[in-house]
Amino acid sequence: MTNKFLTFILVTILFTLSFSTNIYSDDTADTKYWIYFVDKGNFKPDDKITKNSEAYKIGKELLTERAIKRRLKVLSEDNLIDFADLPLNENYVNEIEKLGIELIATSRWFNGVSAYLTKKQLEKVKNLDFVSQIQVVNKLYKQEITSYIPFERGDNYNNILFERNSESSDTNNVYDYGKSYNQMEQIDVPKVHNMNITGEGVLIASLDDGFDWRNHEAFKNLKILEEYDFINEDGNTFPEENQKYEDSDFQGGHGTATLSSLAGFKEGKLIGPAFNSEFILAKSEYITTETPMEEDFWLEAAEWVEAKGVDIITSSLIYKVYDVPYTANSYKYENYDGNTAVTTIAGDRATYLGIVVLNAMGNYFQTAIPSLGSAADGDSIISVGAVMYNGNIAGFSSNGPTSDGRTKPDVVAQGVSVYVASMKTNFTKANSYEFSGGTSFSTPITAGVCALILSVHPELTPMEVRDALRNTASLSNNPNNIMGWGIINAYNAILYNGMAWSNRASFVSKENDIIISTHLASKNLIDLN
Repeated sequence: MTNKFLTFILVTILFTLSFSTNIYSDDTADTKYWIYFVDKGNFKPDDKITKNSEAYKIGKELLTERAIKRRLKVLSEDNLIDFADLPLNENYVNEIEKLGIELIATSRWFNGVSAYLTKKQLEKVKNLDFVSQIQVVNKLYKQEITSYIPFERGDNYNNILFERNSESSDTNNVYDYGKSYNQMEQIDVPKVHNMNITGEGVLIASLDDGFDWRNHEAFKNLKILEEYDFINEDGNTFPEENQKYEDSDFQGGHGTATLSSLAGFKEGKLIGPAFNSEFILAKSEYITTETPMEEDFWLEAAEWVEAKGVDIITSSLIYKVYDVPYTANSYKYENYDGNTAVTTIAGDRATYLGIVVLNAMGNYFQTAIPSLGSAADGDSIISVGAVMYNGNIAGFSSNGPTSDGRTKPDVVAQGVSVYVASMKTNFTKANSYEFSGGTSFSTPITAGVCALILSVHPELTPMEVRDALRNTASLSNNPNNIMGWGIINAYNAILYNGMAWSNRASFVSKENDIIISTHLASKNLIDLN
């Protein structure tokens, strides 16, 4: 990555600020806006931040050592901190709140806050001398199919798949994958696990609607370092009672399922590709009502996990616009250019800072006008489509290209009849499992493969990880806008940048001896044990 990319990021943000028209509508109801500030107090957008400057010190103090180390893979020490890293001017935020305005989100990266404003409040805000722009927020909607496609447990299709998995999982593999075998075997994950490569040393952030990770057996050994609910602003991502935004019985079900496809571990039932990685969980999606707040929560979550030092962000959330009553402000296909949507810009910045970012393509079917949405249109974001157990494209998997002509998706993985953990509700028992589908599941599975790559090659940049996925996938020589570069291959991907060693050695006591064994493989060398 070069400084030219930083310029691109800043230009992108400025474009977003000017994207909206007719921001002072005649609506009498509260409308949601982003309010952008002119500066950060003593620090101006065009200030040069040098290594010995006060701004550099302030920005660096907001990062963990892990975040700094990751940034240094893609940035020089002199360019480690920029204006977007600096905290908001608290006086500006306080002045906004003094007007009786309740903030929804704050963003260092965008140097602004979002809030619902009445017409009177809007008039007051636009006269504040520290406000540079006011942008009405696109109202978003999500079709139910975009996030979660459950399948009836008893249908014939899944009965066939049950038999296939049962027959195939009792091979010479180290682990028994149970009914999750096909989704792992299709992309050669068992072969990588057999080398004792399981995602160790990699920190992954999952952004979703909540997670029932404390109660399900598939998460018994999951390493959760931190979690945060950006909707209710507390440290628990599991549904709770008596909250500002009351959780429904199904809040957290989607996140529980996606997390299990990534990192669940219960032998004989379900094993995800990266079960030995570490995790930070962010609840950014509220499923009870469709409001325009989710993109803001996604942005806040991305800023938070970046500063914590995550290596990977996986998001199975797709945002498409609702065209009434803000038709003039809605995203159109031409806006899926990688430079417009809030989540797309945030995802690209996270990549610029060294994070591998993955987003689901969406489940809007293949259409004449490409059906992808944000943040899958990001030029630095790995967008993931879905295939069936036999490798054929899933009918619902959204297609590209982006409006500026880039091929999307990047890659595909199984997204039909994916075996996942079910959250306990009034309708399901504890420790239940089910088959579900959607690009919501092919995405975390692919994120798990990225973790396998980074666990053996931690020095790789996000673009190098993407290249490893693309260039070892099934259509690498002839990508298209339905399957991208094709079905990923975990084993070939971990070898793309050189030899792969086990994450750790195995120790076996035999009589009076201790046998230490490890695995080594390369493109031209078979796996040596």
